[in-house]
Amino acid sequence: MTIADVARHAGVSRSTVSYVLSGKRSISAETIKRVERSIEELQFRPHAGAQSIRTRRTGVIAMALPLVHGPHNQVQMPYVWAALAAAREAGLKLLMLPDDDGETAIRDAVGTALVDGVMVMEVQQRDQRAKLLRSLKCPAVLVGTPDNPQGLPYVDFDFAACGRLCAEHLLELGHSHIGFLGQPPETYRRGVAYAAHARDGAMTALREQGAQATWTACDPSSGGVVAALEELLAEDPEMSGLIVYNEWALPLVVDRLASLGHRVPGDISVIAICPDDAVERLAHPLTTVSLPVEDLARISVQRLADLINGERPPSVTMLAPELKVRESTGRRRDAAAGTHRPTTD
Repeated sequence: MTIADVARHAGVSRSTVSYVLSGKRSISAETIKRVERSIEELQFRPHAGAQSIRTRRTGVIAMALPLVHGPHNQVQMPYVWAALAAAREAGLKLLMLPDDDGETAIRDAVGTALVDGVMVMEVQQRDQRAKLLRSLKCPAVLVGTPDNPQGLPYVDFDFAACGRLCAEHLLELGHSHIGFLGQPPETYRRGVAYAAHARDGAMTALREQGAQATWTACDPSSGGVVAALEELLAEDPEMSGLIVYNEWALPLVVDRLASLGHRVPGDISVIAICPDDAVERLAHPLTTVSLPVEDLARISVQRLADLINGERPPSVTMLAPELKVRESTGRRRDAAAGTHRPTTD
């Protein structure tokens, strides 16, 4: 089935059918309906390649996401699925660029006009991909906050405020010896922005209030969690509060504390930074600052679609953190009375 068949069936010229498909010229509403009715009856499907030549659009956006290797990459997948759903709602297709060398993959996709725009994930503090996309003059949105966004719009969860909110919650409960168990070591070596911002937000807030603050990276394996907790407790044996920003390690952290004889929250109050569904899988409800995975992906796709359509979205979109108090945090145990006074929700 071709455009000529549609034109014959609708009683119009081939160019009229092309204009209806591309929207490049004003056509009367009656003619558009006649052409659309013929397209539906004939089950005509425009050739994607021919359409892209006419419109200079592919209807495809790229997600530049260096995938984490191994079983722990499941943490990334909710972002991918949410972006896929948002792209579909916007009438776009999503192309994954999972290469570790993200610059080469982006240059190839943009240089060959394979995509209309790029979403950059796992943004690093000094991210060269932002500079590259600026030079390529390609519509792009950064999902994260680099030190220099190169004038590109970015969408992010306020990880610095998130870390500070966790610290302030524990401080308000009277804790003054607080640890931070963070992302895997490789994440900090790569300078991934969200990991550094959450850690720095928490540590700065604790030190401003004169609290004893310690932190360590954590490989999300059984051995990695054991080593990380031993390091924190060796550095500060009086630790009574713990911030965990490592979704995959979270169940292991809770189990290891129990095996060491530390009651939660009786001996150590635990607060986690993670999506809500990660807490739902645990036996005991944890106090959290929730990561809005779906909102972050959806808004990022919307901002990119706006750019592609010639609109000017906000240069910065920052989602605010929200504290959800549950059973894992409580007031610091009164050393004199040896009692624990639980907090209220």
